Amino acid sequence: MSSPTTTEYIVKNLKALGKTITVVGKPTGTRVVINLLINNDPRNIGWHFSPRFDQKEIVLNNRVNGGWRKEQRARKGDFKWSQSSTAEYKIKVGTNEVSCYWNGLKLEGCTFAHRVDASTYKGLEIRGLDVKKVDFEDNGASSEPVETEMDITGIVALGKTFKVTAIPVSVRSIFNFKANNDIHNLAFHFKPRFDQQVIVRNNMVNGVWQNEERSMVVPFSWQLNQEYEYNIYVTEAYFSCVWNGVEVCRFNHRSPVEQAVGFAIRGMCVKGIRTI
Repeated sequence: MSSPTTTEYIVKNLKALGKTITVVGKPTGTRVVINLLINNDPRNIGWHFSPRFDQKEIVLNNRVNGGWRKEQRARKGDFKWSQSSTAEYKIKVGTNEVSCYWNGLKLEGCTFAHRVDASTYKGLEIRGLDVKKVDFEDNGASSEPVETEMDITGIVALGKTFKVTAIPVSVRSIFNFKANNDIHNLAFHFKPRFDQQVIVRNNMVNGVWQNEERSMVVPFSWQLNQEYEYNIYVTEAYFSCVWNGVEVCRFNHRSPVEQAVGFAIRGMCVKGIRTI
């Protein structure tokens, strides 16, 4: 069994207010961090949630222009979580406060009243976990789908399945697997083009695109602003792309796939992502 790897998730343009965010993962160190960023700025954090296994406490706070404010701490002397176990962290962002749940249990002392305008919560940051799942659910009412930019670093793609539930909101959506987390070196670039009704695949080496592959999906039945499940399987020989249960293309590896340790999504309103 492979050891856990620390994955870092950065999600931009999330609009967290009114959402329930579910994160499933296994801690890779003594401290887990989940942040809601103000206007996608890591120096300004509207909500900071940090279970600290070394201190047996949960710390909550916010940060303004790089300066931390007054800490809120909880579960002193009663820290029941196991650092070696996978757990579900659920965050409900309400009108007045953020509520926190662990494996379905509401955490007393972890309700955090908004200290800034919650409508400015537009980014999510996750650190210190081997993340298996992230879901975004609107509380009680549907909202207009908007593009969320998702970047995952520190994850080796080989042997994994990436299950993405998303709504395409741009005529050209993009899934990139970055070699060594370098945007200038892509092991695999998967790009459905709704305006051309074609799927484009390629790789990039030191900023230079290589030989492009294209295929027409007949019929090209994907539609903008509709929710789909995109599964990408990373085998020893190729990437396999499956849309709603149907394989639409394969892409043979052109570079060492063990170097594909970053994943980025553009042009989609991401509702959930799982790695298996």
